[in-house]
Amino acid sequence: MSEKPHSAIDRYKARREGKVVPNLTADERLEIRSPRQKIGSGKKFTPYRRSQKRARRLLMWASFTLVTLILLAWQSLPGHQYPIQLVYEIDLLQAPNGSLTVTMITEGKLPGKLDLEVATGRAGNPGNGVEIHSITAFEMSDGGMQGKSLAITDLKDGWQISTQGTRRAVIAYRIDLSSPPESEEDIRQYISTPVEGGIRAAGFEIFLLPTTVPVGDITVMIHNPRDLPVLVPWPALVRGVDRLDSDRDQRSDPLDPSVQPAHLGLGQGFQPAAKVDFPSGKIPSPGKGIAAPVPASLFFHPRDLADLNNALIICGDIRTSTVQTRDCVIQLATDQDWLFSDEAALDLIRRIARTELGFFGSAPNQQITVILSANRVTVETGFDVYGVHTGSSILVLMDPETTYGMLEKQVSSVIAHEMFHGWLGEAIRQTDPQTLWFTEGITTWYSARMLVAAGLWAPDHGRETLLSRLERDYVGNDLMGTISLAEAAAEVMAGPDQVRFAYAAGVAAAMSLDQWLATNSGLQRPLDEVLRHLYENYLGRELSREIIEEAIHTVTGVDCHDWLEAHVYGKTALPPLEQLI
Repeated sequence: MSEKPHSAIDRYKARREGKVVPNLTADERLEIRSPRQKIGSGKKFTPYRRSQKRARRLLMWASFTLVTLILLAWQSLPGHQYPIQLVYEIDLLQAPNGSLTVTMITEGKLPGKLDLEVATGRAGNPGNGVEIHSITAFEMSDGGMQGKSLAITDLKDGWQISTQGTRRAVIAYRIDLSSPPESEEDIRQYISTPVEGGIRAAGFEIFLLPTTVPVGDITVMIHNPRDLPVLVPWPALVRGVDRLDSDRDQRSDPLDPSVQPAHLGLGQGFQPAAKVDFPSGKIPSPGKGIAAPVPASLFFHPRDLADLNNALIICGDIRTSTVQTRDCVIQLATDQDWLFSDEAALDLIRRIARTELGFFGSAPNQQITVILSANRVTVETGFDVYGVHTGSSILVLMDPETTYGMLEKQVSSVIAHEMFHGWLGEAIRQTDPQTLWFTEGITTWYSARMLVAAGLWAPDHGRETLLSRLERDYVGNDLMGTISLAEAAAEVMAGPDQVRFAYAAGVAAAMSLDQWLATNSGLQRPLDEVLRHLYENYLGRELSREIIEEAIHTVTGVDCHDWLEAHVYGKTALPPLEQLI
């Protein structure tokens, strides 16, 4: 007799127990052994397969829910911080009187106490000529209305704002630069200062910075009710309505012609000058540039707080001219009348920029601005020319009687030096004082090489200039053998003799290291490739001794640790130099 047919439940039990159910076809037994789809059967999955899928979905959903709950619990723990958004509004109304009004808007999940700091030793100290005062704080509603006042506590290096339960806090203060500094010997006194018809202000002098909470998006708005010529550090978002009427039709909203969109403007509202090339020896006669219309409001977005600190904002009786070089806008600005034309100075700057861009392959910023101004440091131990690099802006202070020949033979080295810092010092970030010997020594040597490559210096002039500096400031310096190069360079604002020694010794170390690496690797100019490697692979990273040694080993295969230990971080004399340029 035939066996009784099995029901679906019997077959399910058999599968669960690993038994083979009798009286099944071959296809049915295959279906029991493997829940995969049978070829040509028309069936997709067995009930067992569907149950597996449901189980996996439940497991995945449970895992996702658990992870979400853990994340929410972690974020709710005391001490967890969310990035806040910052908006700085700078009012230039009183700039001609040496004063700026800054409004700082902080928005997001604020901590109970918001600590704000200023640059140590400068702002907040009236003796330094920079003073922050009249600070107030209050809540702001979502509709932009002023709410209750917030308590302010003085700290050693800033202020603390009570922001418990506040989502949007406004801190307003005034920067006064009109007070002359007590000492006129320090170049730092002249970075942020009143100028003719306006003011020059470095970001690290005027922006209060939060220290107890991470920062996300940053926006800077500059209000210019007096329509002053203004320079800001990067291409800014400019209100379209402030542009010339000639292109209004191209900018208008077809549905509402009164609406003018913002645009990204290079040159910050100044008219770019035509590209100029001068025949050898023919320099145009002195002449004034013309400042173009400037928008009433400028906007820009620093990448981070370091970018914000690197800002150099200038307004007043300035004139500008610009030229395009590769992927970068080169801009000249000045507030002085010189014994050479603006066109000649712009061409010199362009040639330097073109050479340095060619060396690295690209620009560190969308624009590079060089500001020429008068040197007001008159102390006998001072320098004839000072250069300051802040972000993409280069401030050069020099004698008002500087001729074009002096600009080409002397000042050009300062311009090339500070411009080179856009790559080595800014893109490859200099933060560790123990690597200043590398940043400054390499930059000083390469600035001379860039000037020779640009055709501004003859090779003999470059060699003579380097040799005279080495003999005067390194070999003939009393500090020779008494202090290591790294130690001397780490104190960037030491006395003039130590500064000269550090720079000259840094140049000697750069040339000697390149020579030593070439001997041990067989490469020609190995430091050239090391610098390009750093720019391509360490962009935005903070330079350290370990990174320098790692980059050198990667490029050349040579371990330079002991060499650096002896000649840079120790007091062993450098080997004789064979090649200067």
